[in-house]
Amino acid sequence: MSTQVDVRKQRELAYRLWEERGRPVGRPDEDWFEAERRLLSDDHEASSAAVDEAARESFPASDPPSPGLPDRPPVNAKKRKASAPRRPPGIA
Repeated sequence: MSTQVDVRKQRELAYRLWEERGRPVGRPDEDWFEAERRLLSDDHEASSAAVDEAARESFPASDPPSPGLPDRPPVNAKKRKASAPRRPPGIA
């Protein structure tokens, strides 16, 4: 087992860990040192593959991709009319 860690891999893993935690503000060293610990551990390849698979399954999000066409107006768009704002009684 090597004691050297590829800084690029550590940065990428730390970023993924930070995203998994919900992108909290502050304490970036937690993700940095956790990434280093995982990269130095023997089971990094398995956990890295699991993270990659989870990311692949979560994309795309629940929304389907846009077809690139403009939105159509609502079916009842012609029936709707803007009304003047209501004024309280006694105000002219």
